[in-house]
Amino acid sequence: MKKRKRSSDGNGFDSEFGNFIRALCYISLICLLSFLIFVVLALFRISASAFDTYDSLNNIPHNEVGLLLGTSSKMSDGNPNPFFTNRIRAAAMLYRKGKIDYVLVSGDNQHISYNEPRQMTNALIKAGVPKDRIVSDYAGFSTIDSVARANKVFMLKSVTIISQEFHNERALFIAKNLGMEAIAFNASDPKSILSHYSVYVREFFARIKCIFDIYFWNTQPTFLGDPIQIGNSAMPKDPSNAPKAQTGRPKQPGMSAYALKHNITKFTTKVKEQTDAAAFYKQQQLARQHLQDAVKRDENTKVTAQQ
Repeated sequence: MKKRKRSSDGNGFDSEFGNFIRALCYISLICLLSFLIFVVLALFRISASAFDTYDSLNNIPHNEVGLLLGTSSKMSDGNPNPFFTNRIRAAAMLYRKGKIDYVLVSGDNQHISYNEPRQMTNALIKAGVPKDRIVSDYAGFSTIDSVARANKVFMLKSVTIISQEFHNERALFIAKNLGMEAIAFNASDPKSILSHYSVYVREFFARIKCIFDIYFWNTQPTFLGDPIQIGNSAMPKDPSNAPKAQTGRPKQPGMSAYALKHNITKFTTKVKEQTDAAAFYKQQQLARQHLQDAVKRDENTKVTAQQ
């Protein structure tokens, strides 16, 4: 009997533990599916940024500043990088058409031998963009660095982003989440996409990382700094200790403040009057009491005399 009881207790524990494991697996599966659905929706939102991109110079609105996203001027084999060449051509065309007034070149500059902003500046000058219309951002180590610094350091609220379409979509997604009014101009893709398939594969994983940067990690630029003005971009106002100008009628002092300031003697007099009246009332009461006592004494004296 004891062996059977122990066996039944063991089977009950195994059954409960199994139910717990199954429930845990179900919950984990639901969480995983929810996360995957969230990622897919976020990827769709990045792709939806394509509605704010332009391929035609005639249709794109004017913005004072164009943000040119950096890339290397050379491929790993030493040949010219078509992504770089097409971005330079697009930025120069936007400037010549009057669609932008300044070009903010933002790229990687982590060591002396690799300087994307300098390469882009030299290429833009050769393409006909005046040097005084080119501003360099040497801390654009990533797309999120370039876009966030354009907003937080160069104080841009509206901007035209210049890159290939797949890159523009991700950059616009970042800009919209920073509250910027951004559009993008699509530079041409290389003629042979298959020869650059690694770039598009890398872009998929870059979008996954971008989702984590925006929604989970709140990634900030590697470097910030003092505000830099481009053209007529608004600069933050310095705090001032100057007194503010009067904008309304001066407030009248309240009764308590007025009384304390002007009528202290009146209140003091009233208090004294109240005190004298109370003393006089007490004296009247005592006089009446003495009169009543005197009347009683006289009445008692008369009664005694009659007896």
